[in-house]
Formats: sequence, C-alpha cells, structure tokens
Amino acid sequence: MQKCEIKVGVEYAFRESRKRDSTLQRIRILQHVRGKKWKVQWIDPNPGLTDYIESQNILVRWKDHKALLRDENHQRQIEEHNLHKGYKPDSPLDNAISEVVGACGDSDVSFYQGILSGKAEALDRIAERAHIPDLKSAQYGFIDRFGTVHLPFDVALHLAKLFSAAEPTTVLVNIESTERKWTQEASQPGGEYLVSLLNEYRASWALIRQWAGLDAAVAERESRIQQLERLVWDAIYALQKAGLDDESARLRRAIKRNL
Repeated sequence: MQKCEIKVGVEYAFRESRKRDSTLQRIRILQHVRGKKWKVQWIDPNPGLTDYIESQNILVRWKDHKALLRDENHQRQIEEHNLHKGYKPDSPLDNAISEVVGACGDSDVSFYQGILSGKAEALDRIAERAHIPDLKSAQYGFIDRFGTVHLPFDVALHLAKLFSAAEPTTVLVNIESTERKWTQEASQPGGEYLVSLLNEYRASWALIRQWAGLDAAVAERESRIQQLERLVWDAIYALQKAGLDDESARLRRAIKRNL
C-alpha cells in the first residue's frame, strides 16, 4: 500500500513475501517511524509481537482481506486457463493482441500478461465496435474488488481478430507508420538496435494484417515498396560513408517528399 493510505490504529493484512501463495498475517499499525517503515503489533499469528515492517508488505485493510483473497484466486484461475489455451508471454500473438488493444484508443482498457482488463463500459464500447454482443460473459472472467473486469487470453484474441476485421484502417495505419518509422531509423547511423525490434514485431504485424483481411496483392505491393525504400536508405547511408554528402542529401530529400 501507499504510505498515505496507511493509518495508525487500523488493522491490515500483511505478507512477509509478496508472493501470492504466502500466508496473510493480521497486524495493527502502532506508529509511523520514517519513510516507508512502520511499527506494528501482530494480532494473528504471534499475538502481541511488535516489530518494524515496510509499506509495500502491507496489502489491504484487514476487513478487505477476503476480497483480496477472492481476487487472487480468480487471478490464479485465469492464469491457469491461459496456460491451457496456449498463452505465451512476449510471443508474436501476445504482441499482436497488445497492438490491437492499444490501437482501439481507449485508455480504460489494457492487455497485460495475457489478461484483458478494463472498466465494464469501456469494454462494452470496444465490443460494440468489434460487433461482439457479450464480451464479458467469459467463463473465467471476473470483476475485482475495484470494479475492474478481467478477461482471459482467448477472449482477448477473439476481440483482437474481430476488431481488426471491423476496423482494419484503425489497426493497420498504426502498424504501417510504426514499421516505416523504425525501418528508416534502423538504416541510419546509430539505429542498428532497431533491427532486432523490427524482426520481433514483423511477425506480430503479419498476424494483424491477416486478421484485418489485407488483400494479398496489396500486401505484396506494400512489401515491395518497403524493400525499395530500404534499398534507397541503404544507398543514402553508403553515400554518406563515401563522403558524397550532396548526393546523399538529394536522395534524402527525394524520399522524404514521397513519404
């Protein structure tokens, strides 16, 4: 918990370890010592014991500990379900879903570590745009103690596919501009670090293009344009290295005029 949320004389749930499976202990705050350090008295276990702990190990008021445990149990179930459905963190599929959810433009919805989360009304807005009648009816979805809806990986994947099909321009404009920008920067001095990032994300972008139903001929045309563009930027870099700055500048101006 944050320091400002902790009050002297109030009972809280405490964990020595932040691991979810570790036991909750019941404590009472006696005194704020300094910074994040508090003097506390144990109620259960070891009643009467006093010691010093830090704010980050204080989780919730004791009266809310059952709600915390309930949320943690639901979180565990949704994570197990995701593993069963083949979820892999940082995979092309994971990144593709994250890209689509981000392209929706609703800051009240997020996709993180295989879980789609957001306020009910925000999820309803995106579901309506994707033409999904009842997004929140997933078996392993749950609403936490703060009113936030959490939905599993397979629901997020379903949403990403249908949203991409319903609003292809929304998702494609974002990835096309990002890919073009990174490609240009990767071909310039100091931009080599972007090459691995491009390789990583191109697999995700290919999935999004597939979901968006991008015509194969258009995709091939775009691919050829990008190849030619990369060749031109390679030529610009080669001219710079050869000391032919005027020719390099002329090519740079020409390609920027046509972007």
